[in-house]
Amino acid sequence: MTSKKNAVIIVLVLMGVLTIAAPVLAQGIKERMKARLPVIAELKIQGVVGETNRGYLGFVTEQKSHEDLIAQENQDRKTIYAHIADQQNTQLVVVEKNRALQLAERAAPGTYIQKPDGTWVKK
Repeated sequence: MTSKKNAVIIVLVLMGVLTIAAPVLAQGIKERMKARLPVIAELKIQGVVGETNRGYLGFVTEQKSHEDLIAQENQDRKTIYAHIADQQNTQLVVVEKNRALQLAERAAPGTYIQKPDGTWVKK
């Protein structure tokens, strides 16, 4: 019985910490994404990366410039998508696909967009 009470207390404390920490974490993600934006925009203009059909950045060509930066961007996007999925009580894949549609719609002309079949097209 005591271990159950302790487990409940731990869960409640963690939920409280996450509730308090979420805005701070979100601000950090926002700042990191904003800082990466100029490089990502240039890579899109060069046709090196595009928006995938799952809402992430993907390499369009064999050139893998700034792989670490792209991986960091995709990780931050995944963190955001997972948070949205939790808030909306839905699956991550649903959020990813919806975001992919939004990104494709808002993409600048000349940006590569990945179609549902995995092929790349220039918008």
